[in-house]
Parts: sequence; structure tokens; C-alpha cells
Amino acid sequence: MAANQPMHADSSKVKKPSLSLGSVINLSMGFLGIQMGFGLQNGNASRILTDFGADVHELSMFWLVAPFTGLIVQPIIGHMGDNTWGKLGRRKPYFLVGAILAALGLIFLPNSDVLAGESLKATEFLGLSAILWMGVIFLALMDASFNISMEPFRALVGDMLPKRQGTLGFSVQTILISVGAILGSLLPKILNTVFGISNEPIAGSVAPNVVWSFYVGAIILIATILYTIVTIKEYPPEDFAKFQGTTEKKEKTNMFADIFRDTLKMPLRMRRLALVQFFSWFGLFTMWVYTTNSIAQNVYDVELGAADYMDLKERLLEVDTSSFDKDKLKSYHKAVEGLVNLNPSSEDRYFINSSISSFVSQGILMDESKIWEEVVQLKDSKPELFKGILEERYELVQSSIDKGDDIVVGSALTSAVMEHGSIEGLELISKLKSLAKEHQTAGDQTGVMFGIYNFIALIFAFLLNPLAKATSRKFVHFASLMLGGVGLISLLFVHNADYLWVSMIGVGIAWASILAMPYALLIDSLPANKMGVYMGIFNFFIVIPQIINGFIGGPIIHSFFNDYSINYLMFGGVFMVLAALFTLRIREPLFSHPNEPLVE
Repeated sequence: MAANQPMHADSSKVKKPSLSLGSVINLSMGFLGIQMGFGLQNGNASRILTDFGADVHELSMFWLVAPFTGLIVQPIIGHMGDNTWGKLGRRKPYFLVGAILAALGLIFLPNSDVLAGESLKATEFLGLSAILWMGVIFLALMDASFNISMEPFRALVGDMLPKRQGTLGFSVQTILISVGAILGSLLPKILNTVFGISNEPIAGSVAPNVVWSFYVGAIILIATILYTIVTIKEYPPEDFAKFQGTTEKKEKTNMFADIFRDTLKMPLRMRRLALVQFFSWFGLFTMWVYTTNSIAQNVYDVELGAADYMDLKERLLEVDTSSFDKDKLKSYHKAVEGLVNLNPSSEDRYFINSSISSFVSQGILMDESKIWEEVVQLKDSKPELFKGILEERYELVQSSIDKGDDIVVGSALTSAVMEHGSIEGLELISKLKSLAKEHQTAGDQTGVMFGIYNFIALIFAFLLNPLAKATSRKFVHFASLMLGGVGLISLLFVHNADYLWVSMIGVGIAWASILAMPYALLIDSLPANKMGVYMGIFNFFIVIPQIINGFIGGPIIHSFFNDYSINYLMFGGVFMVLAALFTLRIREPLFSHPNEPLVE
């Protein structure tokens, strides 16, 4: 690619033409696929890492992969896009490469255990299993790739649209983002309830409905990126020169020095928006990381009573480990360690964790095959019991056995055997399997909640442009963030899954505004020939709060909230309210939108 160099002022300046609504949609169609991938990641990354053995207070550290890659990748890609040109254009080559790599990340992340193989299952590095490290590596690949694709799409809107269409462009982008996020959030639940793909994982693996969701997401991601590439023709360098009233001049500069200088020269409006972004994204990161565990604890009550806790410890300590192989013995010791380290949520309640949910399926307390033998006998003796869900579960397990897969009987069948069968100690096993199942149900419920807030964002995105014209962009963003903060805080008081959607209304409104209004406010103050690099620098104030949150979130939850993450989720809501208050510092009237925007 040849350098597309800085410009010198010229008296001739051509107005950038307005684009039709269809062209505006084509500009951002690829964002639908990117956000579908993000929706899958946001709703399932914590769940996947937990399935691979991560504990709740470790999750925020693993999520640091995303903001760190964004911190590094986006300004570099933005600067390169501003200063390069090739056959595909200036932005399209980057989001094409990013899409291919992101699709690979989507395919490999939920299959980390398969790729690690049997030889690495018992391997550890710095206290974490090789499978968990591999999952983190693929999460990093996926995040870096999303960032490679995302920044050029933001800059493309600034490149192609005149400033008067900026709010429209980012509103349309928000609509497409919301559609993709809805699909990504709901897909695991749809595959489970509509297509019957199981949401019960084999210990140490990811549930089949999640794995297939990631496959579908990879296909849609590639398809939508290719659609934008085919339908959009970017302006060549000479046209940009005309729009700015400049002429080209070839001059080589140092990329990193340029990024540093541009960071120091940020416009005042960008600096004020930086604080708004910081507190907004601190709250969002809290929600994405901790919702599944918060809902599991606060709504589904995935805890053991004191009697069951003592019974479980006693049973584990009596287990004869002489016949265990290396891998199984390691799982046993992890189970015992995890059980001993459980913190009570009150005087007689103990949280379920990955250790407890795994050793039942691994046969440490009871061999799955023995439970299945009892299930088969029960079906033969009382076939009337096996109707509806029991029949479906029975057929799924039988199909797995026929294919030579591992047996995972499931809590519904285990409960049936507990009630009508004769295996001693099955009552405790049934409770454990039910708690593990409830954690998976909480994961599916999180996907539904995220789908709801993205659906609300989709609806509200249509109102952003008219509301901003009737009041101001500043007012819309202020009010939206306030509602989002209240929504997150309200989750603390919701203990019934049927009412979780109410909290998501405010979150959805805030999300729609976060995706559009800061950028609509920002582009007024940015030079056109530095649109890409400033969009990348603006991303600093998205990723830095996530990095800080990632470092402090786990220790705070563990030390101050006794691993009860819903309290920290409320803390994220408070930060979103603070973001709303900082919006008031933007120089723009709250209720009198000016004909010409105020540029600071």
C-alpha cells in the first residue's frame, strides 16, 4: 500500500455529498456480524472459562485480554488506515483481515479442551490448567481481531458521511449492532429450546449449544463483512483532499510519535467525553463479566445448605483414590480444595463453584454409568414417568452413548432415579447436579437478558436522531446513562427470573446511546484527515476503565463482598450514574439544539 500523506491547505473545498439511507446501512452492515461475535463473547466467555475451571474471583483477570488488545490495536490500525491506500481502499483491508481472524477465534475458543488434547489436560502453568490458558489465548485472538475490524468501521462512517449525517450514521450503526447482539445473545437459548441441542456440558468442556452458537456466529461475521466490502466504494485520497480543501504532500512520519503527539493534542470536547466514556465502560465491563454469576447466586440460589456441605466434605474425604489415574486424581484434589475454600454467603449457605460442578460428572462421587444403569432400569419398570423432558433427556444421553461419547446423565434423570430408584447417596448427587444445571440455566438466562437489552437498544436507536434534534445530543446521553445506572442497580433487588427484563430496559437505552452519542458529539471536533487515529485514541477511554476494573474487581468481590458478585454489579451501576453527571460538562445546551454544533 502506498502512503496517503498529510495535506496542505487549499482555497478550493468541496462539500462531502450526503449518502442515501441504503448506503448508510451498507456502511455498517459488517458491524452486525462483529457485534454478534461480541454478543456471544459477552454472554458466554465467563461461562466458558468457568467450565474450563476458572473461579468467580478470577474472571475479571481473564477479561483483561479484551481491553489490553484494544488499547494496543485500535490506535495503530486507525493511524495505518488514515495513511494507507490499496486496491480495497483505506479501511476495508483491515476489517477483512480482522473478520477472518475473529471467525477463527470464535471457532477455537469453545473447543480449547479439544485442541489441548488429553496430553495437556493435567498440565499447569502459573497455577492454571493448560486448557484454561489455551482458552485465554483464543479469547485474546478473538478480541484483537474484533478490534482490528471495529475501529475501521467507526472511522468509515466519519470518512464517508458529511458531519450533518453523523448522528444518523452512528444511529444506523447502533441499530445493526443491536440486531447482531440480539442474535448472539439469544442463540444458545434458541439452539437449546428450539433445536434440542443440550446445554449440559461434560465436565471440563463447553455445553454443545454454546459451541454451535459460536460456529454460527463465525459464519455470519464473515458474510456481513464481505457484504460491506462488496457494496461500499471508499473515497480515494484525491477526493479527501477536495473535501478538506487541501492538496497532497508526501512526507514520511513515525507512526508511534504521531499517535503520541495526537494524544497530547486531543480537542477539549474529546477530553471531556473521555471521563464520560471511562465511567460508562467501567459499568458495562462489570455487567458483562459478573451477570451470569450474579444471577446464579441472586436468582437461582446456587448454594449448598450447611448439612449438604458437611455431607459432601465427609463423602469426598472417604473416597478411595487408589484406582484414580493422574488426571482424575488431580480433579479430586481440586474438588476437595475448592470445597474447603468455599465462603458462606450467610451463616449456613455455601456457593457452588466449578470444582463441585465437575467432580460429579467425573465419577469422583458416583460413576455416571452406574446412574445410567439405574435410569434404564427405571424406564423399563416405570415407562409412564418418561414423558416430556425426561424422554428428551433420555434420548439425548442414549444418542451420546451410541456415538461413543462420554455419559452426562443430567439433573432431571438423576432426580427421577433419586425419587424412584435405589442408589445410596443419590440424593446429594442429585442436588449437586441440579445446582450445576442451575448455573448453566443462569448462563442461558444471561444470554436472554443481554438479548433483551440489545432489543431495547435496537428500538431506542430509531429515536436517537429525532430526540437529539428535539432536545440535544447531550441531554439524550445524560438521560440514557442515568436510566442505565438505575437498571444495573435494580438487579440487586430482583430475585425472580421473570422480572429480570425490567432492569434491562434502562441498560438497553444506555447501550444505544453509548454506541452512538459519544461519537456523534466527537466528530464535530476532529480533523477529517485524522479521523481513524482519533477514533483509536478515543478507544483508550473505553479500554482503560475495563483494565482497571479487571484488576480490582475480583479482589473487591472476594475481600469485601464474600464472593457475592451482585453487590459489585450494583457498584457498576453507580459508575454509570457518575458517567451521566459528567455528560453535563459537555458544552452544548440541554434543551436547545443549535443550528451549528458547538465545537470545543
